[in-house]
Amino acid sequence: MSSSVEAIPEAPAVVTRGVLIRVVLLCVAALSSIVITKLALFAAVGTLLGFVSLPDEPKKVVRVLKASLIVAGVAATFGTFRFLVVEAVPGMVDGGTGAAEQRAVSRLREILFAEDALRKNAFIDPDNDRVGSAGFLGELTGEIGVRGHERLAPPVLESYPSLVDTKIGPGAVVGGYFVIICLPARAGGFTARPEDAVDDERAEREFRAYAWPAERGQGLTLAYFLDEHERILLADSNAAEPRRLVGTDAPPSCDDVAAPATANDWRVWRHKKPRTTLPFAKP
Repeated sequence: MSSSVEAIPEAPAVVTRGVLIRVVLLCVAALSSIVITKLALFAAVGTLLGFVSLPDEPKKVVRVLKASLIVAGVAATFGTFRFLVVEAVPGMVDGGTGAAEQRAVSRLREILFAEDALRKNAFIDPDNDRVGSAGFLGELTGEIGVRGHERLAPPVLESYPSLVDTKIGPGAVVGGYFVIICLPARAGGFTARPEDAVDDERAEREFRAYAWPAERGQGLTLAYFLDEHERILLADSNAAEPRRLVGTDAPPSCDDVAAPATANDWRVWRHKKPRTTLPFAKP
């Protein structure tokens, strides 16, 4: 004797109050994301999940809810596009720019350490007092001889590209920035030209280094300065007009941070305090 159990049909799913509230909230979030773009990704994912999770009945109500979520999806898509344009892409660009500017400061600090090494080891010591004088960039990298004599081997600065002439003297382009060193000139002030006579006594305890954007339109606008005390300053080339602090033909002058006409362009970098004493400044 056999028996069979008649299958009981499942009751159709119905739209509950919770479903209605969820759809309304998703529509509000999607429309708000057009203005508050940070909501866009949440709203886009939420409307998709809300759409596929709608019940089947009653059909008329579900059609209205689906149409609402489609409109919400379009709004969330537009909000996502605005998020990419307004926040995501500029954020990535700013991050890359910030990294490049941080590398420029790091390069200046490398120069500081190299000049400290010259002072310690007295590689340039015309008066034989065992306190070395600072060197030009080409002297530190070994591209030219120190004060017209032998080159440093090995150089105290490595992995630098060949020097490029600028309006104030030869510098190197590193990571989108020109880098240059100015030394005290025997005629007064500072010079970045190795052919100029250097005041080697002052150069034992003074030098100036600058890094400034090599080109316009690359997203780099800040120029940087460092001296023997690790005093780090910055200036915005966009604010330092007429056209200054960009490229080979508009570099900072060696006296830029001290000259009355340009000194106010410079401000302290990240509240950095200079060191109070110079290492190896005494025999």
